[in-house]
Amino acid sequence: MELCGVQTLRRSSPNFKTLHLVRHAQGIHNVEIEKGELTALSGKLFDAHLSLTGIQQVRRMVSDMRKEISKSGLLNTVQLVITSPLRRCYTYLPLLLNLGLYPCDKRESISTYRTYFSEIDFTMIESDEDAEWQAEEREDMEEVSARGLHFLKWLWERPEKDIAVVSHGIFLQQTLRALHEKVGTPVEENHLKRFANCELRSIRLEKSDMEAYTLTPYNSRKYVTPPSTSIHTFE
Repeated sequence: MELCGVQTLRRSSPNFKTLHLVRHAQGIHNVEIEKGELTALSGKLFDAHLSLTGIQQVRRMVSDMRKEISKSGLLNTVQLVITSPLRRCYTYLPLLLNLGLYPCDKRESISTYRTYFSEIDFTMIESDEDAEWQAEEREDMEEVSARGLHFLKWLWERPEKDIAVVSHGIFLQQTLRALHEKVGTPVEENHLKRFANCELRSIRLEKSDMEAYTLTPYNSRKYVTPPSTSIHTFE
């Protein structure tokens, strides 16, 4: 886990927000696909949960990084935590992955999740079953990038200034790449690389970034924006 620039980013201003982006720990799909035991199309990987290594990664992160996180003040300043609607991200702690085709990226029903994760607010997600996942096709990277920028715009319009996002490597990487390449926001080179499991990177989202985004073709893409009052925040 990496704490990139947390100390230097934390200043109160109406002109920017601080985002803490975290990739989930290792999932069973990461292991089985890499070993060649299963393909990404295998139904056995449905809503892939954490592997044994992934569970150990979370425990190690909690144990080894507690002092550093505490020293950075991160736990005291984060006002909102948003998570992907997949089990491997919940275990780490509606909108943040490559949609379609692979069963490991299709979520369980919300009614089932509620029995296991009662502390999470699911009111943003309108359908009990996964209505976004498509069996026949998968989003391309341009679509992921466009959705990532739309997500950043939604974050910007929320009242919170310090926000944590628990998501997936490709979504996080493509969102930062789009911010850099499509919007023109300067992003450090090491932030544009693929996230490691359990890695945390902190960035600052400027008002000027969102003003530039409104001028890009990506802004014309149609996505449903959830109401900003539908998530519980930390006081």
